[in-house]
Amino acid sequence: MRIFIAILVSFFCFSFIANHSSDEDWGFFGHRRINRLAVFTLPEEMLPLFKGNIDFLTEHAVDPDKRRYAFRLEAPRHFLDMDRYKGMCLSKDFNEAFLSFASIEFVTMHSDTIRVKAIDTSWCNKSTYATMTDGNKNWTIKKNELKRLFSKFVLPVYYDITFKIEPDSISPILYESHPSIKSVYLKDSFTEHGIVPYIIEQQYKRLVKAFKNKDKNEIINISADLGHYIGDAHVPLHACSNYNGQKTDQYGIHAFWESRIPELFADEEYDYLVGKAYYVADVRAFAWKTIEESGHLADSVLSIEAELKNFYPKDEQMCFDQRLGQSVWIQCRDFASAYQQTMNGMVEKRMRQAIHSVGALWYSAWVDAGSPNLDFSQDIKATWIVDSMVIKYDAIKEKGGKGFGRDHE
Repeated sequence: MRIFIAILVSFFCFSFIANHSSDEDWGFFGHRRINRLAVFTLPEEMLPLFKGNIDFLTEHAVDPDKRRYAFRLEAPRHFLDMDRYKGMCLSKDFNEAFLSFASIEFVTMHSDTIRVKAIDTSWCNKSTYATMTDGNKNWTIKKNELKRLFSKFVLPVYYDITFKIEPDSISPILYESHPSIKSVYLKDSFTEHGIVPYIIEQQYKRLVKAFKNKDKNEIINISADLGHYIGDAHVPLHACSNYNGQKTDQYGIHAFWESRIPELFADEEYDYLVGKAYYVADVRAFAWKTIEESGHLADSVLSIEAELKNFYPKDEQMCFDQRLGQSVWIQCRDFASAYQQTMNGMVEKRMRQAIHSVGALWYSAWVDAGSPNLDFSQDIKATWIVDSMVIKYDAIKEKGGKGFGRDHE
C-alpha cells in the first residue's frame, strides 16, 4: 500500500510518532480530498447519485489502504515498480504479464523438481505460441491454452501463494511433455512488484457493470476504490522500487513528498479547479500512461531532495513541529518549502491530475454503461468485506501492528 497522503514516520523516531498520531487523524487526507473534489467534475446527470453520497465517497476513499491489514495481496494493487521492467517486455494484459514472470514446477515420480519459466519476449510478439525454458531446453506452448490454464486453475485461488495444477491438465499444452510428471505448481513471481494499472482497468470494468445493473451500492463502493487506485498511480514513488529512498539513504522521502508537502501547502496554495470530466476511450492506455508518467518523475523526486540536503545542515532538515497538538519529528518547514519550490509544484500538479482522472473514469464508466438514469433510491452500505476489514484494521492499529506491504507504510 502506498497512501497518496500518508503519515510521515521517520525511522529516527518511529516509536515516538506511532504513539502520538494515527492514520485516521490526517494521513488519509489526500485520497479523501481527491475523491471529494472529483465529484464536482461530473455532469449534472450524475450528481444526484454522486453528490448525494459525497461523504461516503470521501470517507471510504481510504478503504483499500485499510484492506491491506486484512489481505496479503492488497498491497501490490497500489503501485508498479516500473524500473524493474526497464528494457524488458511487460504485457499490458494482466494474464499475459503474470504468466511471463511465473514459473511452472514439475515434480517427477522420482521427486525431481524441474522449474520452467517463460522467455519474457515471447509474450510481446504476434506469435500464437509462448516459449518456456528450464535453462537446458525449451517448450513451446500455445498462448491461448496457457491463458486457459491460468483462468481455470489460478484465478479461482489467486490469493494462494502457490497454485497446484493437475498434471493431466497441463500435458495437452506441452508439445514436448516431460515424462513421469507427478505434480505441477505455478508460482507467482510477478504480483509482488505491483499491479496498479491492471487493477485500475479491472475496477473500471466492474464499475461499468454496476452502472448497467443500476446497483447504487456497487456503483458507490467501486467508485470509492477506483478513486484510490487512480490517486496512487499519480504518485511517482508508487512507480519505482526505491519507493521510500531505502536504496539511496533517503528513508522517509515517500511520506515527505505525499504527506508533509501537501500538509503545509495544499490548503493555502493549491488550485483545485480542474475542469469538467472528459471521456476516456481507452482505459488501459490511460492507466498505463499515468503510471509511466509517475515513473519518469520518480528520479526527480529523489535527486532533488538529495541535492537540497547538500545545502541544508542536518538540524535544518528535520525539526520538531506541532501536529494535532503533538510535537513530532518531521521535515523542517523551510526545507520542505525549498523542496516544494525546486520541484516546481509537482505535488500540486499530480494531485490536480488525479482529481481530474478520477472524475474522468467515473464519467466514462457511466457513458460506457449507456448513461443510465441515476435518480433512483437505494441505501448505501459498505460491503461486508469492507466491514470485516475495518474491524481487523482497527484491532491491528490499536496494538501498534502493521499490515502487509512495504516498510514505509
